[in-house]
Amino acid sequence: MTIKSARVLDITGGFNFRELGGYPTVNGATVAWHRLLRTAHLSDLTANDWRNLQAYGVGQIIDLRSRVERRQFPDMPQPGVTMHVIPVFDNDETESSTAAAQTHREFSVNPNGGYRRMLYVYRRLIINPGAQRAYRQVFETLLTTPKNVATIFHCSAGKDRTGIGAVFILSALGVPRKQIFADYLLTNSASTQHIEARVKDAKNRYRTVAFQQSIRDLASVNIDYLQQALMLVDYQYGGMQAYLQEVLGMTPQRQQAFRQLYLMRRCD
Repeated sequence: MTIKSARVLDITGGFNFRELGGYPTVNGATVAWHRLLRTAHLSDLTANDWRNLQAYGVGQIIDLRSRVERRQFPDMPQPGVTMHVIPVFDNDETESSTAAAQTHREFSVNPNGGYRRMLYVYRRLIINPGAQRAYRQVFETLLTTPKNVATIFHCSAGKDRTGIGAVFILSALGVPRKQIFADYLLTNSASTQHIEARVKDAKNRYRTVAFQQSIRDLASVNIDYLQQALMLVDYQYGGMQAYLQEVLGMTPQRQQAFRQLYLMRRCD
């Protein structure tokens, strides 16, 4: 069965597997389908999933995870698919950032522990030099990708490092911020089973309501996380355009080239 173009793709062994195609821009263009896919880890994809993805046009993968994560849940090499490893952090600072004993201590008595942790992570996604270098490299990779190749970019859950990457990509393409927020928040409905499984596991192992809430906050996205990140972009760096140009190296010329690669006009 081939994959049909849709916002959330039907991938047997994946979750939070999504298309960025179809979003309108402020200039009347549309993000091209079969070009930019965002998701969680790929280690559970079936052979049939891979066949369908390659038929969909996938020829490139950008892995934003740390070395430890890649070792635990490796992306299996696929014939005809180029793999790029571009870690945003040296370690996973998001959903799985601390050992179980430490998270138990921190979160079992404080239901806001996970929420506060994620606010810290999103600050790091914006201001950390290593994260900035990684997102610059993502753009450099996408700028040299042929028009007939679809790229998957992903982390472990496809929500934080991948989510901020999607924010930068959609911003560079001229997608309105309201639509960018909607895409970001789509993670929660596209990851429902994953989120509930994590909360259920926490309940079975620790049986504290505070800990369960922290795990839910770690495993999902919250508009507060992204709003804080974008406030940093706006007030510390002078806005998204300034951040794209001065921090991520996306000059106006590069943004124009990027849009030529990844946007469709009505006459295309």
